[in-house]
Amino acid sequence: MRRKLQTGNYTNSWLGVLLIALILLTGCNKKFSGIFDRNSTRLVVNDAKFDFLSSKAKINFESEKNNVSGSANIRIRKDSIIWVSLSPGLGIEAARVLITTDSVTVLDKINKVYMKYSFAELSKKLDFDLNYSLVESAMLGNLVYPYDRERLVRTASTYAYSQQHSSYLFENFIGTESMKLEKIQVLDTLSRNTISVNYTDFQLVDQEVFPFQISAILEYAKKGTDPVKVIIEFKQTEIEKKPLKFPFNIPQRYDRK
Repeated sequence: MRRKLQTGNYTNSWLGVLLIALILLTGCNKKFSGIFDRNSTRLVVNDAKFDFLSSKAKINFESEKNNVSGSANIRIRKDSIIWVSLSPGLGIEAARVLITTDSVTVLDKINKVYMKYSFAELSKKLDFDLNYSLVESAMLGNLVYPYDRERLVRTASTYAYSQQHSSYLFENFIGTESMKLEKIQVLDTLSRNTISVNYTDFQLVDQEVFPFQISAILEYAKKGTDPVKVIIEFKQTEIEKKPLKFPFNIPQRYDRK
């Protein structure tokens, strides 16, 4: 049974949802002409393209200490801004998040505090090399690092290839039908912790393909430590024709945490 959380613990749990999802995070599919680009040997993958995007989603978070569910409104300006409003229910906003190319700011509306981290600070805090491009790609189901002639392993349903970046080993699985990233596994070769993300329920939005369900699990190598699980179900996604607004204001009475 899902237990109710006290208000004081709620925001911390949502921050856990956000940070795990950042590291992170089949309907109609676009048709494609071939596996490889005709002018090169690069694998052709259907990364979503747009200027402005809006989504509504349901998020479920499960860890050893907390089980939390709620809704999120998401707005994105490609390669520039990610804006998220988090609510536990009944339309009450608990937190607002603004991610730019150089920082992440979280407004805790329940405890009236805010947190701001540069990506360098956040990378150190999480022990994972984060940047805006990686965060946006993980949320959209785009490739984190482009394919670059790595050795491909073909199965009936996927093309798989490995990439090494710093101390992290990435295993990418591209669907043969969707030509989208359908699964990614990341191994921290130092700690041996792993993150696995599955992208499913692909749907066509204005000729672009998006995953409408993202399931992620963080597993620790240390024995006795329970995994962290996150499920994001998108209820609605739209490519906006007009520029979106990203309202974000820190009240003077809010303290920095």
